[in-house]
Amino acid sequence: MPGSDPTPQHGPGQEPRTRPRGRIFQASTMTAMLEGVYEGTTTIAELCRHGDFGIGTFDRLDGEMIVLDGRCYRLRADGTAGEADPSAPTPLAAVTYFHGEYDWRLTEPIDAAGLRTVIDNWLPSHNLFYAVRVDGHFDHMVTRMLPEQHRPYSRLIDAVAGQVVSTHTDLQGTVVGFRSPTHMLGVAAAGYHLHFLSNCRTRGGHAYDFVLRSGRVRVDVGYELLLRLPCTQDFRSAQLGRGDIAGEIEAVLQGGSRT
Repeated sequence: MPGSDPTPQHGPGQEPRTRPRGRIFQASTMTAMLEGVYEGTTTIAELCRHGDFGIGTFDRLDGEMIVLDGRCYRLRADGTAGEADPSAPTPLAAVTYFHGEYDWRLTEPIDAAGLRTVIDNWLPSHNLFYAVRVDGHFDHMVTRMLPEQHRPYSRLIDAVAGQVVSTHTDLQGTVVGFRSPTHMLGVAAAGYHLHFLSNCRTRGGHAYDFVLRSGRVRVDVGYELLLRLPCTQDFRSAQLGRGDIAGEIEAVLQGGSRT
């Protein structure tokens, strides 16, 4: 484990205005996804005008999204992978311009739970958003992807039952995602929501569990959230906020079984 806290790598005002710091753009909400609002109205081209780093999904849940270094990748449950069509819509995604404000190295193996704890202990506050990037060598990585959904749409907790889970071993890649504060539960998934993309850009998905052998961890603080809500009949008529939101989000992120 590193012996000291990470320190900022850039001073304020060093980046051009076209890459603002601390601003997250998000299309739709987690509560909408829980209720089966799976058809998107924000295109990938529009999404990428707001950031070069982020995660999400695609229309009708047809693929996991990773936005990395300004490119948007789509990994489908059928095993196909590649850069996303700019005209493709997304029902849920979040992006930011990534700067790597905090930067440190990990030289000893650590699992996903341990890494989350280490990062939590370094954060200046748990009340803010954080963009998290981990580049490294992974001993193993467990990912999932969901198959394309069709009307009538089931709720997300039920759609997860059809997920495709893959285990990858001994590979290089990047974990991409966000840590959202508890007080934003429902807008986002409180806590960590992480995706993974291999260096060959053909393997990955929603990151369930992993062991990082060694790597570089970078974090940006998010102070501003720009939220775009869907202008669709599905969204307008959805029963948002019902039931055990925290329990359902946790179950969806951890594999569909309530804990």
